[in-house]
Amino acid sequence: METAKLERLAQVVEEVLPAGTELVEARFGGGPLLTLLVDREDGPVDHEFCAQVTSLVSPALEAEGYAGMIEVSSPGIERPLTKPEHFRRFAGREAKVKLGEPVDGRRNFTGVIERAGEESFVLRLSEGGERVELPYRSVTRAHLKEDIRL
Repeated sequence: METAKLERLAQVVEEVLPAGTELVEARFGGGPLLTLLVDREDGPVDHEFCAQVTSLVSPALEAEGYAGMIEVSSPGIERPLTKPEHFRRFAGREAKVKLGEPVDGRRNFTGVIERAGEESFVLRLSEGGERVELPYRSVTRAHLKEDIRL
């Protein structure tokens, strides 16, 4: 029920987003809080842009029967990877991946995305450099891993 509701709300949000804006992830936070992570092609996801998106999506979500709070923000530097096209776009970058079903006896992987197909993607693991193919259907959480050194 909760998943179906979230999927429907995400669909409503995607219908009203400005051109060039992508809904990266929609999730329920604590209590009645809907968090929307958005990205855009033509500029920063700053406070002004988040306020603009909030003013567009709020009426649409209310019309759908959602009366909770809405938080709109940038996906951040450890950007979630939620769709196959995200894995394709960020090929060559390091990612952390958590699976629901183990592959080779493991659920957690960190490595560079080498390639991404329709059903799966290949990571070159950070420890050891071996390659592992992981199916999208098993991914419960994935995000870019940024190594910020000062």
